[in-house]
Amino acid sequence: MTTVGRRGGARAPRAARGLAPATRAFALAAALAAVSSPGAVGAQPKPAPVAAAPAASTAAPGQLDGATYDYEHPSAPASGEQGAAQAGAAAPPVPPERRWRGRAFVHRVAAADPARPLPILVFLHGTNEARIEHRWMGGGQEGDVRRIAAQLMEAGRIPPVLVAAPSAVLPAAVAVARTSWPAFDLDAFLDATAARLRGVATLDRTRVVVAGHSGGGCNKAGGIAAALSASTPVHAALVIDTCMDVDIALPLARSRPTTHVVVSWQTMTWAKRPIADFRRAFQRGVEAHPAAPGVLRELEPLVPTEPMPHDAMVPLVLRRWLPSLLSPDAAPSVPCVSP
Repeated sequence: MTTVGRRGGARAPRAARGLAPATRAFALAAALAAVSSPGAVGAQPKPAPVAAAPAASTAAPGQLDGATYDYEHPSAPASGEQGAAQAGAAAPPVPPERRWRGRAFVHRVAAADPARPLPILVFLHGTNEARIEHRWMGGGQEGDVRRIAAQLMEAGRIPPVLVAAPSAVLPAAVAVARTSWPAFDLDAFLDATAARLRGVATLDRTRVVVAGHSGGGCNKAGGIAAALSASTPVHAALVIDTCMDVDIALPLARSRPTTHVVVSWQTMTWAKRPIADFRRAFQRGVEAHPAAPGVLRELEPLVPTEPMPHDAMVPLVLRRWLPSLLSPDAAPSVPCVSP
């Protein structure tokens, strides 16, 4: 069932308190109700409450209960431990602006069985004129996606999941939102991540969740839009408080029928965006390219209650959607296949 949320500003505070959004569908309401029961084939993922406090970690205060692994883009000069991980994996030259430095996090519970394929969250950070290495993955002051995922795992709200993120090599590659992450190659990133984690953890490429925050979702030819056109089918795309230009609405709406797409935004600090035009273009795209039964095409305005709403959207959206998107009920009723 293809759905597009149409919540207006008056309903945003309710959504922010973690209540299930009043999602409207292009299909008949009766058809929507038919797939909304737990466990039903094609049942739509529902956003999880966000008010519950995370469970206490077994790690010391301030420490992550897991290990972090760094690695280079496959086209970068190989040396040392990283070179060994990439041995024999020759790659054609890639312009520096398209390269990245990778960082992956494996929680203790995710490392318990290295052979067990685990879902992976790939996070694309936004603009980075400050040249902060591994932003949102231990660098910078905005937050740490590793810690957000760790808290969800420790609270039992999501299954063991791997977390990985590219960090731009050149500031020019992410200095302007609408040209950030040019031609991001998700397949190459997953290959490099799998190579770095060999013997530590195994990626489940049928459960790849890509999240793009701010400039990570503004480029119509790169970033999260490019990730959605990779040969690896993306299980879900979380588009978090991005530019919301009209020209990126269609690529999102045209995602694979089996890819969940959730677009979330706030207007407390970023109101001057073509949101109404984006919504109309997205809805037209969804009508022309319907998703498979139970697969989301969701638009939702939110109102973060924490300081710095733009950054607060990241933990809010991840805590809101990862539990349902990583549950067995989130699997579409048709298989994910590459074109």
